[in-house]
Amino acid sequence: MADRLLLHIGTQKSGTTYLQRVLARLSGELKREGVLYPTRLQGRREIYNHEAAAYGLLGTASFPWVAPARAEGQRSAWDRLRRKVQEWDGTAIVSGEALSVIDAASAGRLVESLGVPNTHVIITARDLGRVMPSSWQQHIRNGRSTSFNSYLQQQADRRGEGSPAALAERWDADPEQTFWRAYAIGGLVDRWAPLARTVSVVTVPRRGAPPDELWHRFRRALDVGTVLPETPPTIDDLEANVGLTEPEVLVLAALNRQIDSTKADSPGMRALRGRIVRDAFATRPDRGAPVRIPASWVPRVTAWANDDLAVLRSTAAIIVGSESDLVVDPSTAAESDAVRADDVARAAGAALAYLAGAGT
Repeated sequence: MADRLLLHIGTQKSGTTYLQRVLARLSGELKREGVLYPTRLQGRREIYNHEAAAYGLLGTASFPWVAPARAEGQRSAWDRLRRKVQEWDGTAIVSGEALSVIDAASAGRLVESLGVPNTHVIITARDLGRVMPSSWQQHIRNGRSTSFNSYLQQQADRRGEGSPAALAERWDADPEQTFWRAYAIGGLVDRWAPLARTVSVVTVPRRGAPPDELWHRFRRALDVGTVLPETPPTIDDLEANVGLTEPEVLVLAALNRQIDSTKADSPGMRALRGRIVRDAFATRPDRGAPVRIPASWVPRVTAWANDDLAVLRSTAAIIVGSESDLVVDPSTAAESDAVRADDVARAAGAALAYLAGAGT
């Protein structure tokens, strides 16, 4: 059995894909040094994280967006991951960004299944002022067409009012409360703390920080000595996650709106949106303004972040990085609710050119 398990549970939209791809790239070197990061669970196909394998253990009850057939197909992957961890003599790292959304009972099942008493949980986290625009982008990339204001209102309604303890209890009991189970950072720590020797929260640095700062913080949190290099291997942005500008998100939302809702989230449409993002949007020199919290929403989002940070301060979590990275920066608010029509037109033109086979 592994003598130490480092369980990285996300959150989503906090640089996790980048970190996982770095770990996967280094997995061979790590293994030679006594640190396991499994990258082969089914056949010869290599993976870079273990989220899908967790579907096989916990199923659709914990991951509502996962089809039953897909969860069933991942059972063998979870079994192999569990065996690899239990047969390893040394440190094992398991990482799945959507593990942050699961409820307390599911978290307990997962830790019990892996069966390593010396478990340490690592969380990567950003402030809500950066998370909510990223989360809305993903919402659209998954086939939805909700406006940003409507999306924010939905999250406000789901969050509700009450004491931190009452809110956490309600979020844990409701399968649909995946957003606040993950992103109310203090509640997330409280949920996982009983299952781990330590919980570390790695804060995601703001724009302007040294380029490898997130890796340096994550490396400190893993605490495996010099096994991990100070300078990570280069990971192509397109291999990790491509962020979208507001005009580009609006174009994808308009595309989704024109498609039957039962087809907008189909594998074919997901693949098409992915190609548009990669081949039509990501290569444009002038992509328009990033998605930012509307100024009218900043006070409320700031209050949510401050409340969650107060809960975090009451826990025994180890903060790696700057606590201020979890505070909403009001200067990042959108200057106007209006988006320049010509920016949207240029994004739409790029998508149409790609679809017509005329993109370069």
